[in-house]
Amino acid sequence: MITLEEIKEYFGKEGRTFPEATEVNDRLPEKTKQILYKIGLPDYSGYGGDYITLDRLEIINNRYLKYGTRKRDSEYYRECIDMFTGEIVFNLNYKGDNNEYHFWNSNLEAYLKYVYTYTKYVNELEIPQKLGDYYKNHSKYAKELKRQFLQINKDVENGCWANLIEEMDLGVI
Repeated sequence: MITLEEIKEYFGKEGRTFPEATEVNDRLPEKTKQILYKIGLPDYSGYGGDYITLDRLEIINNRYLKYGTRKRDSEYYRECIDMFTGEIVFNLNYKGDNNEYHFWNSNLEAYLKYVYTYTKYVNELEIPQKLGDYYKNHSKYAKELKRQFLQINKDVENGCWANLIEEMDLGVI
């Protein structure tokens, strides 16, 4: 089982913590506060781009707590905690009229564990010896990453992580 301390050690100084958002602390679960204020969230390159952790938390519409964005479209992309549900959601709003938020993970702990698993999978695993060349065996790679995600929870069956696995399986990425 992946622990938060293991993740903190792995990312080291890359794990960015935030100043306390005291005005919303009573609306956040203890585990979320621990991650935001003590463990930290890393920047990482992943499905859809380079994800950047902000220097401070931003409250949006008294519902969303923005903690991250994406490098190439930072003025349009929001990665947030939905303070009503605890879910991790994102919004991509190029035209300025899109208020729809999409599911990313069921909570911040699951999000951080998925980012950790994905980062280690991409950067460290020596799978070619086991699964063969990626471009000839992309379905095997997708199946292995999905297996690792399912050890955390079933968030991989919905939203962005499901899209990542599907595109890997099809050989698109």
